[in-house]
Amino acid sequence: MVIYERLSMFNNAFFKNLLNNPKQLGLDENDLQNYKSDRRRDIILGEYFAEVSKTAGRLAANFLYRGRWGKVDSDWFDHRIQFLYPEKTFNDLWCITSVNAIQKLPLGGKLLDICSGDGFFAFYFYKTRAEHIDCIEINPMLYKHSKKHHSANNINYICANILEYDLRSEAYDVVVIRGAIEHFSESNQNIIFQKVINSLKTNGYFLGDTPANPTKDSKMLKAHENEWADEAEMRNQLQPYFSHLETQTIVSKDRTNLFWCCQK
Repeated sequence: MVIYERLSMFNNAFFKNLLNNPKQLGLDENDLQNYKSDRRRDIILGEYFAEVSKTAGRLAANFLYRGRWGKVDSDWFDHRIQFLYPEKTFNDLWCITSVNAIQKLPLGGKLLDICSGDGFFAFYFYKTRAEHIDCIEINPMLYKHSKKHHSANNINYICANILEYDLRSEAYDVVVIRGAIEHFSESNQNIIFQKVINSLKTNGYFLGDTPANPTKDSKMLKAHENEWADEAEMRNQLQPYFSHLETQTIVSKDRTNLFWCCQK
């Protein structure tokens, strides 16, 4: 009952009017007549606060996006915005690599998230399946953001340069890097691949994705150092390091993305 006592602190007359006139929320009286009074009340209040949350979420998303980036190309994205304003920011490819990682990660396994960004995917996709997750992110601001918004007992956030950080040998069942390999030069990509292969357990998996740049007339983002043109170039880069390699190209409305799944 505490929640209803708190509601009365706002505007008791407003909520009474709302409960007596559910049509304000688009609720049909015929749809509510079979519910007892307490369940009817919960449905009406739930729909009201769902609408409030939707409006607040859109406002929060717009403020966060404008405040952090405005018209400037950014090399990271606050994925909370996709929850706050899903109809604007969801797309058909943003979680494919994470789903692929879940399929390869054994229950109670260990996962390494390279260039983990804001920690969103470790927190929402991996933490309920993995026993332990290491997230490596070079940006101190993103490291603090991850610790603040996406902390969990089985997630270890590390603020470090992946090119310099000593990974444990044969420690992980899955290593994943989402939308970040293009930020490294070809020589540094090779360094990462070698570090990954050393850190994977036998039969472990390395997964990731990157936007394709078929023409390479110009970089897609200024921060990108080596963008792959297509699936063939991706395979050529990965094949020297992994015994088994699966790749995929998905053409979406705004861009084409390349996906890989390598096994040690």
